Amino acid sequence: MKMGKHRRGRVGIGLVVLLALALMTVYLASCSGTSSKKTTTSSKSTKLPPGTTESQVKGASTTTSQAQSSQASSSSTSGTSSTATTTTATTPSTSADLVGARFTVVSATRLTTNKSVISSSSREVAGDYLNVELKVQNVGTGLVDLSEYSFRLYSPGIDADSYSDYYGTTTTYGAYVTTNTISGTLMDYTSLAAVAYKVKIGEEVDKVFLFYDLNPLNVAKNAGVTKDNTSLIIKKVSGTDYGEKVSIPLTGYPD
Repeated sequence: MKMGKHRRGRVGIGLVVLLALALMTVYLASCSGTSSKKTTTSSKSTKLPPGTTESQVKGASTTTSQAQSSQASSSSTSGTSSTATTTTATTPSTSADLVGARFTVVSATRLTTNKSVISSSSREVAGDYLNVELKVQNVGTGLVDLSEYSFRLYSPGIDADSYSDYYGTTTTYGAYVTTNTISGTLMDYTSLAAVAYKVKIGEEVDKVFLFYDLNPLNVAKNAGVTKDNTSLIIKKVSGTDYGEKVSIPLTGYPD
């Protein structure tokens, strides 16, 4: 009986030892897994500079990203603004003063028909025409009588000698002056009548124009006449300061 008790005691102690060893094994395995997991996580993290926290680093990264985005947006806007500020040339309004009157060429337009100077019952004729719109202001000290002025067109491409008979005496389309010069009648856009106003001091007259046929013998364009080689010559043909004249070049006026 005594022998059986000692044996059972030793068996019990063995079981306790085995159980302890099993628990130790499970604990070590658990510790090993945690350590491995921590090591893996640590290998993926970024090492922070001394004295900084992860939130500070994230904040600085966000600020930098926003600044770069703002700079890119600013560059894009600047480029658009630069393109939008491209300037466009405008029609010149060249002026010249003659005996108290200031004449300004508002426009000089090349036309392919005489439609703008005929009534509804007149015949429309194709050709090469030049419509010159003027504005006249009295900048002198007395009345300006527009009937005392002659309005002439000069160009080396005008061969007035070859078609002087065509113009006749009405001068609606021009009248012979010299080989390269023709004169025109100052007309009102509304009535198409000749303008012979007396303009008061400080008064300005607009919507008046001249109309020239540049190629009376042909409907084709007169290639010898260009805006760069053409000038409007205004001459005082009667009254005070008779013979005085000014020239306004048509260079720069678009067709």
